Amino acid sequence: MHLKNFLVNYEEVVQNISSQKIILSIIVVTLIVFSSVFTGSEFLSYDDNWYIYENENVINLSWQSIKNIFTTLQGGQYSPLGEVYHAVIYYFFGENATAFKICALLVHLLNIFLLFKVFGKLFQDKLFLVIVVLFFAIHPMQVETIGWISVIFRNAVLLMFLGYFFYLKYLESNFEKHRLIPVFVCYILALLTKEQAILFPIGLFLINLIKFDSIWNKRFIVEMTLCIVIILIFGLITVEITKTGGPSIIDRNVSFYQKIALLSKTFLLYCYNFLFPFELSYSYPYPDNQSNISIFNVLLAFGLILLGCFISFKDKIFRFGFLWSLGFLSLALAFAFFHLRDSHMADRYAYVAIIGFSVIFYQSLSYLKEKIRIVNKSWFIILSLFFIVSFSIVSFNRVNVFRNNKNLWSQALEVNPMNPFAYNSLGYYYRNQGKLDTAKILYKKSIKLSPNYFLAHNNITKLYYEQKQYDSAFYHVSRAISLHPGYEHAYENRAYLYFVTNQKEKYLKDLNKLLEFSPDNERYLISRAKFYFKENKYQKALEDALKTINSNQTNDSYIFYIVGHSYLTLKNYREAEKYLSKAISIDDKKSKYYFSRSVARVSINNWKLALKDALQAKKLGYKVNQGYLAMLAREVKKRNN
Repeated sequence: MHLKNFLVNYEEVVQNISSQKIILSIIVVTLIVFSSVFTGSEFLSYDDNWYIYENENVINLSWQSIKNIFTTLQGGQYSPLGEVYHAVIYYFFGENATAFKICALLVHLLNIFLLFKVFGKLFQDKLFLVIVVLFFAIHPMQVETIGWISVIFRNAVLLMFLGYFFYLKYLESNFEKHRLIPVFVCYILALLTKEQAILFPIGLFLINLIKFDSIWNKRFIVEMTLCIVIILIFGLITVEITKTGGPSIIDRNVSFYQKIALLSKTFLLYCYNFLFPFELSYSYPYPDNQSNISIFNVLLAFGLILLGCFISFKDKIFRFGFLWSLGFLSLALAFAFFHLRDSHMADRYAYVAIIGFSVIFYQSLSYLKEKIRIVNKSWFIILSLFFIVSFSIVSFNRVNVFRNNKNLWSQALEVNPMNPFAYNSLGYYYRNQGKLDTAKILYKKSIKLSPNYFLAHNNITKLYYEQKQYDSAFYHVSRAISLHPGYEHAYENRAYLYFVTNQKEKYLKDLNKLLEFSPDNERYLISRAKFYFKENKYQKALEDALKTINSNQTNDSYIFYIVGHSYLTLKNYREAEKYLSKAISIDDKKSKYYFSRSVARVSINNWKLALKDALQAKKLGYKVNQGYLAMLAREVKKRNN
């Protein structure tokens, strides 16, 4: 009886439930759906490595590392607050991927709470609020944003939603200008977390559109002008930053029509995946140029957009959802049209757009309920519950896909067996497991499917190197560089190959190229300093070694030895003694350190200590000339007399 009563009077029942109970229930459901996050997970091989556990600024949290985070770029992007966030988690939990994912889920829960608060001020219909917020909370497309640690956009969204909350406070205060300050502070902080927060003004625009009959007034124009100024500043900065590295912009030489066709396909897939998220994938590779270009997709996509525009003129809430979904998908669709990423779409790009899709879903069902008599009220709630339960089950199962690399890339290949990125990444997984033959097969499949995929060429290089097949290694690493001349890791691999095959000039050339990419990189400077030192080019060795020492980047005793010994050969004996003493203080077991300092001390007439160093060097195994020891002993004796 209670169930029947609910199915008939569900709107009244939900409207009478307190907001606190509603948001608490949504959070509990979300925790259940994502409960697998609390069990053992591992970092993913895609971005989690260089962005987190291989990032020196993240794993060595200090005031200096925080300064470095805010003054340097990482992987062709500038997201300092994201790096600080990861550094704090790493400080407390180390390389515990589960802890990182739990923190990601907590951020998602805060986003849910803020969305509920913001939409609660915009819309009075609690059933609408429940469905929209719940869909945002548990939709299967949201799993990637939580399961993939490097998706720091979720944190930027937290600041964006907080900005919307403050903006509504500003509107409620009768436009007290000082209340705009936290709004724009949140916007700037969001941009410092992830550049995709540039979409923040879309929400401000739509809040005004839903609250006011007319938005074209001086107050709103000034606010949007401020947003445009911020967009231009951060937009120009982002363009310059992307030139330094990060995801490659690949010219696939496709026609304008093909771009429109792919844009249409991408838009339709986002719509389809929202309603039927049963074949989601971690990556959606670009189709081959010759693959099916469907005029039907183009017509259907434009037809849906025109239909959405038509309904938007009549329905204010539908218009809100329609513009929200298109607005927050705009960057994702631009990536597809301009080929700015390796994949033409990604679930994470729809993290905020899902809210708009959910509004459209609700309004569409409401229209059917009110306008088509054969669809009664019970049908509305039953269908809504069906989607909620379906989404919950799919999300619960999908969390396990992101548990480890094997699950992730194996599932991606189940969805699309022609995915070169998945073959490459699965090959990387098996290579780390020591299964080199399996890895080689997977890398070769990746290259066969996408001959210009530079990452696969670079990765198979390492495999050939480990198997000492240097000719094949050189071929693939050079191919990777020719395909992506700005790919730093490929130059690293080729430089190492030149080093182990004793091709000195080519090794130095690649080191110099690496230092063009990263002039202050400690590893590159140390490698070049060691090379120059070995080649007896002491002045150049000295310059590189001092750069790492002066910037506090190293505590390597051998680097201090290089500086000390170089000063010795350049006849700057007091500086030589100073740096050799530092080398010995770090590592007092190296005989050559003591012998070099002995020679330096002879040159500044410190005979007693020079003898002591020579004897210690001999004790540690250095072949000290007996004549040298005898000379030192005579000089010490002479000065004692």
